Amino acid sequence: MRRQPNIIYILGDDHRAEYMGCSGHPILITPGLDGLALHGVRFANAMCTSPVCTPSRTCHYTGRWERSHGINFNSGSSLSEKAFENTFPMILKRNGYSVGWVGKNHVPAGIGGYESGLMESRYDYWYGNHGHSYFYVKERRGGEIYRNAKLDTQIEVFTEGAMNFLDPQPGFYADSIRPMGKRDVNKPFCLCVTFNLPHDCGTLDMQLRETDDPIYKSLYRDKTGDFPLPKTYRSLWEDPPPKIPRHVYNGIQIPHYDYVRLPEPMREKIVRTSQTVTGMDRFVCEIIKKLKDIGEDDNTVIVFSTDHGLHFGEFGLGGKSLLYDADLRIPLIIYDPRMPAHMSGVIRHDLVCPADLAATVLDLAGLTPPDDYQGQSLKPLIYGDEVPWRQELFVEALMDIQNYPRSEGVRTHEWKYIRYFQRKEDPAQANRLFKGTLDDYKACLSSTIYGGEQPIYEELYNLRDDPHEITNLALSGEGTVFLEYFRNRILELGSRLIKQGHMPDTCEYDNKL
Repeated sequence: MRRQPNIIYILGDDHRAEYMGCSGHPILITPGLDGLALHGVRFANAMCTSPVCTPSRTCHYTGRWERSHGINFNSGSSLSEKAFENTFPMILKRNGYSVGWVGKNHVPAGIGGYESGLMESRYDYWYGNHGHSYFYVKERRGGEIYRNAKLDTQIEVFTEGAMNFLDPQPGFYADSIRPMGKRDVNKPFCLCVTFNLPHDCGTLDMQLRETDDPIYKSLYRDKTGDFPLPKTYRSLWEDPPPKIPRHVYNGIQIPHYDYVRLPEPMREKIVRTSQTVTGMDRFVCEIIKKLKDIGEDDNTVIVFSTDHGLHFGEFGLGGKSLLYDADLRIPLIIYDPRMPAHMSGVIRHDLVCPADLAATVLDLAGLTPPDDYQGQSLKPLIYGDEVPWRQELFVEALMDIQNYPRSEGVRTHEWKYIRYFQRKEDPAQANRLFKGTLDDYKACLSSTIYGGEQPIYEELYNLRDDPHEITNLALSGEGTVFLEYFRNRILELGSRLIKQGHMPDTCEYDNKL
């Protein structure tokens, strides 16, 4: 009898949805991802529900919205051991899988968060670090584990780690500084590979060293001026009017995103983004080749996605944590060698999100997702079954640091409604990376739905006629009927998530990253 399928779960970081050849990018070279899409299913309307790294990644692994899982930067919160054991990799482990982790982890788990050692102890194979990985991954805090890799750049180091999981090499283990573990070749496996790219911590750290692969030194540099800027790109010289009123968002972004202010540094960031995406694409190609070499290519599901998108100067904005499509849209490709032949190369336009993927992986492995998972399995969509599907997504941005306002909204196929709330952050502390208490954060998870907290600003967009979210219909009488509808609907959706979620216990920790 054929055993359960293997799972390879690949996540990028700040990867805009259109930055793949199969998404229609006019320049980017991504034969690996294009091949996955050609033989699998690409979801063109995949949206994250929390456009910030930690909460979105927690959605991926727990199958829950942030409103339920309760993990974000500004809270000092960490998954309890019970909640961690309910993540899809740990459920797979309890059901006979050998589980491995390679790369960045940005989801704190256990008492002590990143310092707890919980993840290192529970994965059968661990070749990862907590917090950011940076481009030259060995040279930063936490990078010591990668010193046995032959190369220095992040993608290539993570490639070595992933290859060793699939096909263990004695020399790789001999040079490791800590026990890494091994997969049991008699079990199906799940390998999670998480890049810190094309995130700015990786791309802005690139130095075009002599030892770098040519991809990272010269690729696309002859096309720098050809890369398209977003239609709504606004430079500093254009003195763009604020997209969001200054009393809601003061527009003072952290210096990390200053490249958006002028076209030249913005294009340099785009070139580096494209180079690292092509580097990740090569990783996908090498993974597929290795699966063929070890005879597992016809029994391995591959999932490729990311945590969220990123603003590239739309309306003069940089960074993330806003509910515009630049931040919400994510790439998502799922390849299952067992899927019906007529589904190969299909592009689905259903509204799907990271919380769906935990349930999907378990379903594809023949397991029933836990009742408290809030996402829906995408297996019927992948296999071409006709099933009723959601027509709306509740989205939220609750990171009350770095000047960002708290907001929440509803995204449908044709409409986007967003409402903003008063910032709690002390402006004098705006550039501190971590702030706030667990109690403050927990309060905000329900205050806008049950606590009567009122919004200070609203936006409404007709995405069919205005896909770039230019005209806010909430400021005119044109959208009155829809505005009233969404004001009621957001309360219904938020209330449902909170009731379904049965808020898990979280651990408070001292974040040192």
